[in-house]
This record gives sequence, structure tokens and C-alpha cells, in this order.
Amino acid sequence: MLLSEDDVALFARVSGDRNALHCSPGHARRTPFGRTVAHGVLAVLGTLDERATPGEGAAPDARADGGAGVSAVEADFGNPVFPGVRYRTDALGVTGTGHRLLDGDRTCLTVRVRPGSPPDLDPLPVPPARTAPRHTVADLPPGTAVSGAYGPDGLDALAGRFPAAARLLGRTPLACLLWSSYVAGMSLPGENCLLGRVALRFLPVAASGPVRLAYAARVVHTDPRFGLVSLVGEVTADGAVVAEAEIEAMVRTPAPAVTSAALGEHLGPSTRLHGASAVVVGGSRGLGAALSLGLASQGCEVFVGHRGDTLPTALRAEAEGLPGRLHSAPGDAADPDWSAALASRVGRLDLLVCSAAPPLRTLGVAATDLERMDAFLTGAVRLVSAPLSGLLPLLEPGRGQCLVISSAALREPPRDWPHYVAAKSAVEGLVQWAARHHPGVTFHLARPGMLRTEQTNSPGARETAGPVEPVAAGLVHHVLNPPPADGVPHVIDEAALTPATAAVRG
Repeated sequence: MLLSEDDVALFARVSGDRNALHCSPGHARRTPFGRTVAHGVLAVLGTLDERATPGEGAAPDARADGGAGVSAVEADFGNPVFPGVRYRTDALGVTGTGHRLLDGDRTCLTVRVRPGSPPDLDPLPVPPARTAPRHTVADLPPGTAVSGAYGPDGLDALAGRFPAAARLLGRTPLACLLWSSYVAGMSLPGENCLLGRVALRFLPVAASGPVRLAYAARVVHTDPRFGLVSLVGEVTADGAVVAEAEIEAMVRTPAPAVTSAALGEHLGPSTRLHGASAVVVGGSRGLGAALSLGLASQGCEVFVGHRGDTLPTALRAEAEGLPGRLHSAPGDAADPDWSAALASRVGRLDLLVCSAAPPLRTLGVAATDLERMDAFLTGAVRLVSAPLSGLLPLLEPGRGQCLVISSAALREPPRDWPHYVAAKSAVEGLVQWAARHHPGVTFHLARPGMLRTEQTNSPGARETAGPVEPVAAGLVHHVLNPPPADGVPHVIDEAALTPATAAVRG
């Protein structure tokens, strides 16, 4: 099963679910996924369409010329589905009514359908909401409710793209599935929604033909620790209940913003780096942003490498009043032209920090994972090798320093991160080589533990990940007090970056 960006755009237009995670590349790049994600219900349609299409592997009772309607649909979502990535589908059991979408050996979703005779309605289109609220789980106590009118716009176009799924479901269940995506992604919980489960039951009604659908939904349970919200709802046609729904979603909580105040608890301002210049690759978010602020707090002129046209406004605001300054260095650091252009701006360089990495998503070593693993390895190494190739010559005249961020994951490799462990190992090998052949430059290899950044912003990580500011303070301390360059990288392990050891007073 393969979805395209055009499929995502079609689904967003027809369903009205224009959640930024699906439709705004700039927004999605700032999430843990690093790019736009296909709607969960769109992935359900793709799965059903592939399983219901005649041919090898099709479900025996769900041929394209077969079933015409279902009485219930249940979908459970486990892992994100990305446009442009090919996935595998298979059947659950032997009945042909349950299917899985698989990414290697990882289940992305399961969907079960129950045959039946749903209402034969033709929902009239209704203008959708233009923007989604940014609710947190605290904003959604039990009893929170929404209601309104709903009608997909262009249902025939979506049915034409997924004809077997549309015939299998029937027109009314298809419209109600789209509503479940719309109400979760654009209302409850809104922009921060990650859909977890949808269960719809369809009821017979006397109405038929063109109708205007209405809906009501309310929160019945929340789990603040994991950011989970459970909803119940119903869709009606001319006052008669057409479908009853249960929806579960996770409310994403953005990672804490880096602040100068939090950094100042571990790193007092000084002018020890006055007159020095630094380049921080990946310096606008997470640990890189904390390092940018930390160096500026010591009087350094910091060129912040970042995607997008402008440096984030919040980061600029945090740097106001610090002894040093931040300078925007937009572009793709994996492109050698970025380093070449920056070298002409900087002139001389005292410190190069390589803190960027590609978006970190779950992968394995199945055959279907290998292409994405290769892309991750190439991208991760290039984010170090390209800056080194262009900026290392600027470090040598002044016997400068180079700080490269590795990971404590090399010591205890996580099961779902083989690509990340391999990439960090390759980067460390590159730094070992660079230190050996550029003995006038002091190299640092930092291996911090898991930190609370958007890269690792999941419920499980929030329980164990630590703040970035103490780690950044500890790394700046090592830059302020470097060991002599001796042809061997200075390894800074996790234990050396605890808050107790990170305190620096200007």
C-alpha cells in the first residue's frame, strides 16, 4: 500500500481534516515525525482498498464486486504512516474482515469491518472549520463537548481514488469515517491530535437520499500522564442517529522551550568567550538551541544553523541581553555550499558544534526498512562531514575546537533505533579520523542521555528524558576548559553531564 502527497491533499480537502501535521510541512518538520504524516483514516482506506481489490492476497469476502456496506468499523492506530513509503497489508484470521498495515514487522494499524446494511444517504457538503484549536489535555476535562453540521465535499473523488474500499464500506460509513478524522483532528483534541482508535457502529434509519448530517461529541475520560483523551459521539441525519462513535486520541504536548533563565541556573553569564566566534549546526531547537544560548551567554558570536528562512522568534527573544549575539545561518548544513557560504561570512572560527540529526523514527532491519536506513545514515553523516569539510580549515589557524553530539544510545542501543546507533557510530568514527589528522584542533565527542526535545517527544520519553539546559551548560564548561589537542577526541559521557557536574559560574 502506497499513499502519495496528492492522496493526503485529496483526503484533507474532502474530509475537512486540514490538521497541520498532515498539511503543513513547516509545522510537521518541528514535530517528532520530521515531516507530514498521512491521516490515520486515509491509511485505513488505503488498507481496505488493497485488501478488497481482486487479486492475490485479497480478502475472500471483500472483492470489489462484492460487499456493499458494513454495520461497524473498528480501527486501531499504532505507528505513523508516511506518504511516499510502501507498506504491506495482510489479513487478520481467516474471515477476511480484519486487516493489518505493516511497516516491516511493526503494525501501523489494524482495521476490522462487520458486514451489514447501513443507511443509503447522500451527505450534503458543509464548509469545514478552517483552523484547529491547540488544546492540551488539561483543556479537555470530561464533559467537554462539541457539536455542529458535517458533510464531506467531493466524496465521489475520494471514492474514485479508493473504489474497492468505498464499495466495501458504503457511502454513509465512508462519510462517517471521514467525520471521525475531522472531529478529532480539527476539534477534539485538535491540532495536537494523534488518533489512537476509532470505533463506529451504524444504525438503520428511514431517511435516504441527500441529507445534512449533524454531530455531537464529548470527552468521557482523560489520562493526563500519557495525554490520552476518550470521546463518544454520534452522527445524525434529520434527527435520527446514523452512527455511534468511540474515539481515542493522544494529545501531543510540545517539548519545553529552551530558556535563558533555565540555562542560567547552571551557567552564569560571563565574557570569557568575548571576541570568539562559533557555528552551531542544528542550533535552533533542543540541545542545539541551548548550546547557542549557552555560548552567547559567555560573550560568543554564534552563527546558528537552521532550516527555514528565519531564526525562530522565541530563540531570538531568549538571546536578548546576553553578552554575545546570535546570527542566523539558514540552509541545509548537509549541502557543502552552506558551509562554503558561511565560511566567507565568519572569516575566522573558534568553535564548530555539530548538533543536527535527521528526524528520528522507528525502524528495523527488515528488507523494507533498508532504503530508509540508508537515507538516515547518509543524512546523519553528511550533517557532520559537510560542515567539517567546509569549516574545519577555519579552526586550524587559531587551534580551535569542534564539539560533535553523539549519544549514550551507543552504550545501550534501543531496539527500534538500529539506524540511529549505526549513524552515531559512523559519526564517531569520522571524528576519530579528524582528530588524528587535524591534531591542532581539539575535538569533543559528547554522549548525552535522552533529552526532552521534539525528537524524543513521546509519552514514554517524557517519563525518563532530562532537560537540555544542564547538559548544554556542562558542554559549554568543557569548551571553556578544554584539554590539550592530542590527536584523540575528548569523550564527554552521560555521567559528566548531570546537573551536579554541569554548574558553571561566570
